[in-house]
Amino acid sequence: MTTNQQIANELITRQLDVIRVETGLENDLQRQIGQLERNIEVLIAGVDLTALNKTQLKQLLKQIELAIDDFYSSCEEQIQQTINDIGDNEASYLPRLFISVTDDNSGIKHLSDAQTTSLTAGILLGGLTLKETFTAQKAQLFSAIKRQIRTGAVDGLIPDLAGVFKKANNWIKATVPTAAGAIRNQIIYAFGRMNSKVKGWRHYSIIDERTSAICFSRNHLIWDKDKQPIGHDQIFQLPPLHCRCRSSVLPLTDLQAEFDGMTGEKWINSRSLTQLQEQFGKGIGKMLKTGKVNVSDIVKNGGLQSMTLNELREKYQ
Repeated sequence: MTTNQQIANELITRQLDVIRVETGLENDLQRQIGQLERNIEVLIAGVDLTALNKTQLKQLLKQIELAIDDFYSSCEEQIQQTINDIGDNEASYLPRLFISVTDDNSGIKHLSDAQTTSLTAGILLGGLTLKETFTAQKAQLFSAIKRQIRTGAVDGLIPDLAGVFKKANNWIKATVPTAAGAIRNQIIYAFGRMNSKVKGWRHYSIIDERTSAICFSRNHLIWDKDKQPIGHDQIFQLPPLHCRCRSSVLPLTDLQAEFDGMTGEKWINSRSLTQLQEQFGKGIGKMLKTGKVNVSDIVKNGGLQSMTLNELREKYQ
């Protein structure tokens, strides 16, 4: 296995562990937003909307707005903490990875705490900062609920919040993995830019029926250190390229070395049964090793065991 392939193997392994962290956070936030939905339903059920005067209606809406504010403030804090921890852990892990695969610790530069903090604080999601993203989503949810309540006050219909909160849930499921993928790729790219051992970049995509056309077309394409394409004409773009993008940038130590791809099957074959069971659990690990399921099946169906940030830190410390 070449150095490039070893690096790819280890970074793909780590990406799957980060996805496990995402799964745990998504589940936690979905429980919280489910409780928010129930709390707002209780507030609405406790009053006759058609009997409320303007002041009372305004007070009800204010209670709902405060509940939404509290949830999204907590949600933003949890996602930002996850971004910080993944970024810090990635920054400390990459130098160790390069030393281990090259058997050479000379000249390896580490991202400083200030550089890592700047990256984690500056993550953009669709061109918006994390705070701007949450401000927009919070306003969208409150506006949708407010419209339903005002309509209910006029026509007497009980607001149906299921559809409103389904959209909010989908937003959480999109935001968490997009943010985690963004910080991982930012840290990998920043580390590569400052280390002379990195000669270029390879785009890696998880291939299944969820893979977008843009990620499928870029899978395994390479660029040199200055982001010039090699053997193709596509411009360099750092993932995520879209919402819920699962693509990664892989640093290359040799632009000429052969690379026959790192498919899910090859990755599984590179791992022992014990390693797979430690990462996925005994049952799924065995099914992966025997070929009954593949990695993309596990990822797309949410079959990855959740992992806490502490467990991620301990594994890659």
